[in-house]
Amino acid sequence: MADQGDLSGRIPAPGGARPPWRELEGLRPLTLRECRRLVVVAPHPRDEIRAAGGLLRRLAARHASVDVLALTDGPGRTCTPPDGLAVPPAPDRPVGDLVVRPDDLADPDTLASVLARLDEASSESDDDPVTETPVDSEEAALEDAYEALGVAEVRRHRLGLPDAGLAGREADVVAALSEIVGFADDPHGLCVLAPWSGDGDDDHEAAGRAAEVVCAAYRVRLVRWLDQAWSWAGPESAEVPWRRARQLALSETVRARKLAASAAFGGRPGRDRELPDGSAPGPREVFLV
Repeated sequence: MADQGDLSGRIPAPGGARPPWRELEGLRPLTLRECRRLVVVAPHPRDEIRAAGGLLRRLAARHASVDVLALTDGPGRTCTPPDGLAVPPAPDRPVGDLVVRPDDLADPDTLASVLARLDEASSESDDDPVTETPVDSEEAALEDAYEALGVAEVRRHRLGLPDAGLAGREADVVAALSEIVGFADDPHGLCVLAPWSGDGDDDHEAAGRAAEVVCAAYRVRLVRWLDQAWSWAGPESAEVPWRRARQLALSETVRARKLAASAAFGGRPGRDRELPDGSAPGPREVFLV
């Protein structure tokens, strides 16, 4: 076993055994003190929450503004629940049938809620139909997810590119990201967060390459997240530039918030088929800088 501080890039022993993730404890911490605006390049819904939800929460707590460039509307992956950590309940959803109990009328707050719901039910039953704007379920879920993370405001930009087809649309990603980055009022306080271009997923790698092109052109700091790399790489994998790796340690509260954010997309998140042990990369997020 390598020393805890040895992240030199040696290839792991054969046999498919995953190296102990405690070796990542020796990574230097990620510091983005000068970041006042974060632009996130998200290949699929939820990718950024899964890989970097803790970082999003930390920067938002420091009053950094957050833009998310959503590249596709394709399926995203859920966060894997750490063992022994309770998952907070999903955000409340309106129920169809309204039941009023006598005890409800004794509490002023409950009564006000009941009256508001009665008014809503009454307005829906009027003879004259009311035209309502269709609800985008994906956008509603993302709004709930960011609320669960504790990120109050997110500006979202949707490209609607084909899922599993970003490799053929990198020019579109470069153009869209350039429009956001190129007109930044404070380029020195701007950071771009994107997947690592060697992550192992075609869409992630295409998004990462596009982010590298734009950040190099505008001289903007780029922070790369690792996601699917955890299914094939370990602390001794030569393919990962571990000397550029930084970690963000997550408290149990932040981990619980990430799980609540994932639950906003529907129930308790299950184990990811590609990350079977549910621990990668442990109680931390890992980035390449």
